[in-house]
Amino acid sequence: MSHIRMVDGRHRYGLLAIAMGVLTTLPRLLQGVEATPHEDGKASFSERVVAGGADDFVTVRHLRIKGSQRQIGKKLAEIAKDRHRVTLQKTEQPLLRARAEFYRRHYPMHLERGAGVADAFGLRVPESEFDTMMLWFNMEPHTSCSTVYYPGAYTATGHALLSRNYDFSTGTFAELLGGKPPAGARPMNADAYVMEIYPDVGHPSLYICAYDLLTGAMDGVNAAGVTVALLADGEAGRSSDRLMTPQAGLNQLELPRYVLETCADVDEAKAALMAAKQYYLFIPAHFIIGDRSGRSFIWEYGAAHNREYVSDGGGKPQVITNHSVYAYKGIEQVPKDSEASSTYARFIRMQKAIENTQGKHSLEVIKSTNECVRAVENPAFGPPDRTLWHALYDCQDLTLDVDFYLGEGRSPDEPHRRSGYLKFRLER
Repeated sequence: MSHIRMVDGRHRYGLLAIAMGVLTTLPRLLQGVEATPHEDGKASFSERVVAGGADDFVTVRHLRIKGSQRQIGKKLAEIAKDRHRVTLQKTEQPLLRARAEFYRRHYPMHLERGAGVADAFGLRVPESEFDTMMLWFNMEPHTSCSTVYYPGAYTATGHALLSRNYDFSTGTFAELLGGKPPAGARPMNADAYVMEIYPDVGHPSLYICAYDLLTGAMDGVNAAGVTVALLADGEAGRSSDRLMTPQAGLNQLELPRYVLETCADVDEAKAALMAAKQYYLFIPAHFIIGDRSGRSFIWEYGAAHNREYVSDGGGKPQVITNHSVYAYKGIEQVPKDSEASSTYARFIRMQKAIENTQGKHSLEVIKSTNECVRAVENPAFGPPDRTLWHALYDCQDLTLDVDFYLGEGRSPDEPHRRSGYLKFRLER
């Protein structure tokens, strides 16, 4: 076990990490080729590469699946096996039974997807000793990010929007552990998926997936106009409290997908989260959730994970970075930090940019607000951290506009190469 550096300026701290039986090396498939939609059993499936490729940092694939939850789980498991060489983790029967019972009571859609994973791996449940509820690939989740939810009353389009920077290392899992990556190892975020999922049960959702093909929604929007984003919280929890194996309940990566599939508005999201057990599988995280009506809230836990905190947006733009928002009553209480990349500095900079905007926030103004906190610094050692994507979710039109990091620039006039904004739309 080793330490992983978090790029949070003031709060750089060690993170215990463990491999979870997932291999991450496989040549890229389907690069530059748009697949023709076809029927996989009774599930409709199509895939195409929409950004990046062999010469870029990332390959971004757009997956579109319609079918039963079990068929969706099977298809995702087949991709995980064939492309990412994912293997399943052996788990003791009492814990497997407890996890299955939690999903049966609180999240039966995911239990059905897990049955599809078992189908793909040729397993019988509940007799199997393998956990079929996750498909981890390229290993380790999340670091610093900056996100704003804008109610429609504050935007030029009149639509509620979520504007999210996803910042993370460009290195491999081995490099973050301080080691040398094996030949052909993929950086942890070198394979991003734009998921467009239409299940037979639960809300259809459009989201960006990383780390776990079965549930890993880092940010997204559903057909009811609910939007959610996950961010690391550098002030919540203690390293000794972080679990390294799955438990009964929702972990960080499952929570956003759970909200998208089961909730039609902010009130339903609050009730669902208050009723469901949650735990930190790796580093602590917090979440921002909004809906098309202009309401939003931030969901956090205290340091002992013994109390949840709901910070209501009050119908105004709501900012979240990587510190516990509930702990500071107003921007004047947020610590001042001279390091530009720190969670506090980014929070204050975004908050002031929003407050200083005259009139409604246009899409260009919203983009520039996130641009002012983009990850650009180069560390003294190791791969740099970059804003791997900026995503704009429209809660009324059910669209995603997203710009992906493709790699470092090839000249001084081109510091970073990016994809430009790609648009995706969820069917109504």
